[in-house]
Amino acid sequence: MSTIRRFLRTHRDDERGAVLVFTAMCMIVLLWASAMGIDVGFSVWGSRQAQAMADTTALDLARYINLADNNTTVTGVQNYLNLKLANVDTDNASNARLAVTAGLWSGGAFNVPSYGCALLSPPNPLEPPCNAVQVTAGQSVPQIFYGGFRVVTGHGTGANGTSVAADTPESSFSIGTYLAAYTSQETAVLNVVLGRLGATVNLTALGYQGLANTSVTLNQLMTASGTLLTPANVMTQSLPGSEWSTIWQDAVANQVVQLNCGASPTPGPCNAASALSSLGSWSTSASLCQMVSINGSSCTNGTISTAALSTSLNLLQALTTEAEAANGSNTLNVTSALGLTVPGLTISNVQLVLNQGQVPKVAYGPIGTTASTSQVAADLQMNLSVAGASLGLLNVPLSLASGTATLSSLSCPASGLSITKINVTTAAASAAVTLAGQPQGSFAISGVSSGSATYSPSVVPPTATTAQNGTNPKAVGSNTPTFTPSGTLNPLVSTLLTSVLPGALAPVLQAAGVTLGNADVADLSTHCGAVALVK
Repeated sequence: MSTIRRFLRTHRDDERGAVLVFTAMCMIVLLWASAMGIDVGFSVWGSRQAQAMADTTALDLARYINLADNNTTVTGVQNYLNLKLANVDTDNASNARLAVTAGLWSGGAFNVPSYGCALLSPPNPLEPPCNAVQVTAGQSVPQIFYGGFRVVTGHGTGANGTSVAADTPESSFSIGTYLAAYTSQETAVLNVVLGRLGATVNLTALGYQGLANTSVTLNQLMTASGTLLTPANVMTQSLPGSEWSTIWQDAVANQVVQLNCGASPTPGPCNAASALSSLGSWSTSASLCQMVSINGSSCTNGTISTAALSTSLNLLQALTTEAEAANGSNTLNVTSALGLTVPGLTISNVQLVLNQGQVPKVAYGPIGTTASTSQVAADLQMNLSVAGASLGLLNVPLSLASGTATLSSLSCPASGLSITKINVTTAAASAAVTLAGQPQGSFAISGVSSGSATYSPSVVPPTATTAQNGTNPKAVGSNTPTFTPSGTLNPLVSTLLTSVLPGALAPVLQAAGVTLGNADVADLSTHCGAVALVK
């Protein structure tokens, strides 16, 4: 029995020892796993902190890339950015290890050019200034399991978790009509058009020039409206004409207080303020979406990005579009405006019927942004008679130009000024002319399939001078219509079609918001301070 007891006691001690050993091993594994888990947690946290710093720093430094480019050496560019880098790190109270590299963001890729972003003398257009920065951030984190510290980088999509931010300048531009001159013909037509708002209109050419050369941004409209217009409803909120009249007047008045209206020439908003005051309040209710489309917005989809709230709207264009929307398809009596005279031919009851297909198009955004106009139809009708004998109704249906404008390039050097280039494609058609229901010939509208318009800093935004000089807006195509008669035609009618009507019709249609055979593209504003994370 004693032998058996000794055997059991010995093995019982072995079991206890095994349990103790197993327990100790489990504790070691548990402590090891815990330490590793803490290390992983620190690494994840550190990686997120590093990426946040890389993103923030890249956005901050991209605002200085144009100034850094102004240095004449590669070392100067790098030193300038390193100085700003230290300031960013201090401002964010971060102990991240930051590194910055200047480069060129183009075609969806970041590259460091061979010339290192230094200002070339003379400048080489084939070697553009850098427009982006690449930032790598490393965060030091404790390592409980391994011991000591290690540096982790961000978790971004770039190599080693880097961030790339680029200076992505944006432009506001329009495609449509714009008055380049202010003649008695045009003012007469505009008085008729704006009269459809329900107000008594008798503005002078000077007043219309003020309206045509004054732009108001959506932000300025919202400010002038008090609480009526907000970013969510600025395009779709329907307001009585009296409210719109007050908002436009207040928005322009806010501009006037910052100007010297006694200067020569008188600033456009000063003349616009007087013109709006003369218009008074009108009776037509409307929404802004009935006056303009911004980046494809409509009355059913009035969503506008925060950046696009800086879009500039031409005051005269907005008012005439609203008036034409109120007018519907009713005729405009333009007898006195055209002032057509052909010896031996009596011309009476000249009517212009406008069927506006789309509102004016304005676009706001970076390179690649587009704006398009659709085809607009108009119909010119007049009664003709010779020596008291009626020839009948001369009907000239007009199938007018459509076009698409695309912002193709935008350069913002250190001065903040810009060179903008907009590519344009247009299409035109012709229409058959009838007299007393009988074909008389065709009205051919010349146009171009493609072209481009370039704007220097001195012509943005457009003014009366730039409009008259043809520097902004620019017409891509031809606005000189020609008639090609066919068959037997009364010589007096032939003279009217080929010599008199083309020169008189173009300014009248343009005043009514329609272009012939071309696309008028205006560069309204350029914003060089826009930066964005691109990678």
